[in-house]
Amino acid sequence: LLGDSADKHTTEMQALREAQAQVAAAHGKQVKDVDALKGLHAHHASMSDRLDYLENVFGDSADKHSLEIAALKASHGKHSEAFDAHSKDVRAALAHHASVGERLNFVEKLLGDSADK
Repeated sequence: LLGDSADKHTTEMQALREAQAQVAAAHGKQVKDVDALKGLHAHHASMSDRLDYLENVFGDSADKHSLEIAALKASHGKHSEAFDAHSKDVRAALAHHASVGERLNFVEKLLGDSADK
């Protein structure tokens, strides 16, 4: 009876030691995994950092494009004004100019000569 109990106790103690060794090995593996994740996390940008970067890139780009569009609109406005002024000058010049046929008739009339004679 006492011998059976001691053998049983020894067997259970050995099983507990083996189970504890397995737990310690698993814990060691988990510690290594956690350390590896910490290393990866250190090189990984946080979501906040990533959003800040994107907002900065797109914000700068949007601001730059906005300024360029404003400059193009201003330039277009100046060009349109210059074109309008030029077209008025051209219309005024054309109003004062006679056509080639009118000029030829005038010269023939002055000379008193005509192709019909």
